[in-house]
Amino acid sequence: MLGFSTGCLYKTLNGLEKETISIFGGMGCDAIEIMWHNADDDLTKVLEMDDEFWKQFKSISLHIPSLDAYSDVKIASLLETVVQVHNKIHFDMIVLHPYEAMNWDIFRQFDLPFAIENMDWRKDFGKYTDSLKDIFSKFDVSMVLDLNHCYSNDPSMKLAEELLDVFGDRIKKIHLSGFGTYHDPLYRTKQEEILKAIPDKNLPIIIESVCDTVEEIKEEFEYVKSYLEKRNQQKETEAENPIK
Repeated sequence: MLGFSTGCLYKTLNGLEKETISIFGGMGCDAIEIMWHNADDDLTKVLEMDDEFWKQFKSISLHIPSLDAYSDVKIASLLETVVQVHNKIHFDMIVLHPYEAMNWDIFRQFDLPFAIENMDWRKDFGKYTDSLKDIFSKFDVSMVLDLNHCYSNDPSMKLAEELLDVFGDRIKKIHLSGFGTYHDPLYRTKQEEILKAIPDKNLPIIIESVCDTVEEIKEEFEYVKSYLEKRNQQKETEAENPIK
């Protein structure tokens, strides 16, 4: 499964609007991640789309806002809204950005499919194995492996290998984009080392490359899809013609 975060078009379109989400479905994406970037935005807008609309996607996840600036009361209120939306759309994952002072007791009150994402170079917490182990010892949930974040902390991508080794069974989704200064399109950065780090585990892949136009989104989709297809073809060829 391959698709996008709706936040990829945040410069020009609202990621919670049907118009935006329809762009990705129309391209043939079978995975989508709704980016709820700002807690002041009305997440319930996605309830305007009926069940038939969502059937075009095999994997639907939600990325909630960073919560470190909010009180426990505000966080609980936001999660109540998530429950309301989840009860209709049935997200397979709700992605959280961890921070050191996170009150996990709040999250335990909600029966939601939470997942923790590894953080990028700008954060002090949740980037490396030790702090992620600490998180999962307190909050036993799934993990999203963000390969852009791995690269920003370690361009050798050994960190990605380490996280896969340590948390492999916990990792249920991949976030993918190039890295220059932020989430850059891979068709521009040509960072094959990031693409090579995609695990061969048939996990949903969410592209997070920020693009200025729909045309750029399409180019990024074809670039990543082409890479994955070539990789699969190569593996099939190797399986049919094993080295003796």
